[in-house]
Amino acid sequence: MVLTMQPILTSAPPTGSEWRYEVKYDGFRCLLRIDESGVTLTSRNGQTLTNQFPEITAFAVLCFQHMKDRFPITLDGELVYLVNPYRADFEHIQIRGRLKRAEAIENIANKRPCRFLAFDLLVLKGAATVSLPYVKRKHALFKLFEEANLPLSPRHLAEEAIQYIPEHTDFEALWDKVVRYDGEGIVAKRVSSGWAENKRSPDWQKYKHMKTAHVLLTGFNPKNGYVTASVLKDGTAVPVASVSHGMQAEEKNAVRTIMETHGKKLKNGEYSLEPSICMTVQYLTILQDTLREVSFVSFQFGMDWTECTYQQLILRSKTLPPELQFTSLDKVVFKKREKTKEDFLCYMVKMSDVLLPFLKDRAVTVIRYPHGAPGESFFQKNKPDYTPDFVSSVFDGSHEHIVCNSIPSLLWLANQLALEFHVPFQTVHSKRPAEIVIDLDPPSRNDFPMAVEAAHVLKELFDSFSITSFPKLSGNKGIQLYIPLSPEAFTYEETRAFTMLIADYCVRTRPDLFTTERFIKNRNGRLYLDYLQHAEGKTIIAPYSTRGNELGTVAAPLYWNEVNSSLTPDDYTIDTVVNRVRTEGDPFYEFYRNPQDGPLSIVLEQIKRKS
Repeated sequence: MVLTMQPILTSAPPTGSEWRYEVKYDGFRCLLRIDESGVTLTSRNGQTLTNQFPEITAFAVLCFQHMKDRFPITLDGELVYLVNPYRADFEHIQIRGRLKRAEAIENIANKRPCRFLAFDLLVLKGAATVSLPYVKRKHALFKLFEEANLPLSPRHLAEEAIQYIPEHTDFEALWDKVVRYDGEGIVAKRVSSGWAENKRSPDWQKYKHMKTAHVLLTGFNPKNGYVTASVLKDGTAVPVASVSHGMQAEEKNAVRTIMETHGKKLKNGEYSLEPSICMTVQYLTILQDTLREVSFVSFQFGMDWTECTYQQLILRSKTLPPELQFTSLDKVVFKKREKTKEDFLCYMVKMSDVLLPFLKDRAVTVIRYPHGAPGESFFQKNKPDYTPDFVSSVFDGSHEHIVCNSIPSLLWLANQLALEFHVPFQTVHSKRPAEIVIDLDPPSRNDFPMAVEAAHVLKELFDSFSITSFPKLSGNKGIQLYIPLSPEAFTYEETRAFTMLIADYCVRTRPDLFTTERFIKNRNGRLYLDYLQHAEGKTIIAPYSTRGNELGTVAAPLYWNEVNSSLTPDDYTIDTVVNRVRTEGDPFYEFYRNPQDGPLSIVLEQIKRKS
């Protein structure tokens, strides 16, 4: 039973002054009610979700506690796991919805919190507002959020668990952002429309951001007319969808004839077909390697069936400019793992949500390996003359650096076999660091346990200052510890005072373990603590960047409980890191949400007093 007002699906969005546009997010439709007795979350089907999203309910109590004169309040919105301002990850919200144990729910709510994005106001001060025109409800909702000091647009880096979805008058401008950020789509709403319970109304129309894929016809169910769509994965045809929608009667008849003539009839009455015929389908998203909201577009009888691969499915899952053409996809890049350039590009697509935030607005330096790793390589600081227009850049006085702010830019660089992405500590908008990074560099890969021990020595010191730090593998033989800062909070001179304090403490208290000696011959088997690396003009390997070695290892962020004696850098590759983030989340999730300005200021003040 649908309790909420629902939009109808349209193939062409309505235009004109009587319409407003909102970003559509892929999550759970939900009503949020706040009154004197507490907070309740109710799904569009009338199911109670209150206990499954404690981060939302707890925040609602907190942020509206000074507004009890407005109770009861009912908001209409979407429960989401926000990955950027225009897109939510449906897979994660689906996992959350299935959890039952309170302990598991609390754990994942702390590690990967969800958000409630409000787009409508149904009850205020106990009075229904549903008969008011959309624009008046929207204005009242905006004023309510403004008074509650809540974000007035979705912000994935914001701590607030309740945020506002604004309306827009320009469809094309909003659509451009939805496509660029790989969002689900847009909902158009008539300015004069009321809110009607349990109704699907043309006053609300949804226009979805659909993608296309080339797949194989590998099965047919004559009872319901569904065909099985598959792709080649490691040489085997793997089903990714069952499709019926969009197929005309003559097309279904053609499939039936093909199956009866060339297919194999199974015991259950269905047919299977060896890979030979390609189809184009349209879909919304990929969920656990399965296509969602799939419809048939056409057969592709002239297409080579071997092109319908899983890798091509992933590469086509993003909207890319036509001038971005991938080349030499079968070239082996990481030789020991037998991973090709196509595998590497797929890694970059899958990790773009967590990699791009660390490249955004940074003057990137890449290391390119034209023949794969660990072969011949070269640093690229300057933007090449042949760089396409969709790749932005910045001039720093000596180099025209690429600024990798988008998936097309990321994939263009990856197609050039830029295997390593190095970034400065400041953004292009500032001369001040946005983080402190301490590099722990043991003598060799065999000495990696020294980096583990050193990391815990520093964590204990940071903890004594109440400073939260984030560990990351270098991707080679060391560990790097990050401390997030607000971009304009400190100068490099100030952060240098802190890193010198850390280095002095470590060398003085553990001379057997640490050294700041720059010449390798003078380190005497000790771990090099490179505090000089943190300076303007210096760079560090970006989190989630690959490294130019034959294993395809990754500079992977870690949870502190993983920094132990069993930690091995070789286990973190382009294969394992994708699944790790998918199941365990991003250990740097809180990084940009948790600047350590306060405790660092206290330490710096103490340093000044003693100097």
